Amino acid sequence: MSSQKTVVLNTLQDLAEKDVDAAAERLGEANRQLAEVEKSLAILMQYRADYASQRDNAMTNGITAEVYQNYQNFLGKLSQAIVSQTESVERVRHVCHLRKQEWQECQKKKMSYDVLLERAEKRVQLAELKKDQKMMDEYAMRASRNNTRQ
Repeated sequence: MSSQKTVVLNTLQDLAEKDVDAAAERLGEANRQLAEVEKSLAILMQYRADYASQRDNAMTNGITAEVYQNYQNFLGKLSQAIVSQTESVERVRHVCHLRKQEWQECQKKKMSYDVLLERAEKRVQLAELKKDQKMMDEYAMRASRNNTRQ
């Protein structure tokens, strides 16, 4: 294989490695976003549970219908916020899945260049070995001729 082809493969491998790094960075960012939205969802769910418990405690002590309605309205709004946040979590999970696929594709591409380069290097080494062997054979033949002439 010519050195020009090796240079091209090295360049492609370097570009593929940069793509892998960039994809890994995007995947990492998506994972960070997922952790944030999941944390927000957990906080909302805990807040709703605490507020429902507070409502239940207030009911045992006796509350007016208006206060009860206020609790219910606020719990409804918290439930809506939880639904919305759950949708956000699912969207970000989907993005994470896509980013992971992207990273895996970049990895595959880089690995294919790694294999091509490895094969090219083996061909070059084999050619060098054959060349060295040919030179040694020629040297041995000349030395043998010189020994028979003397």
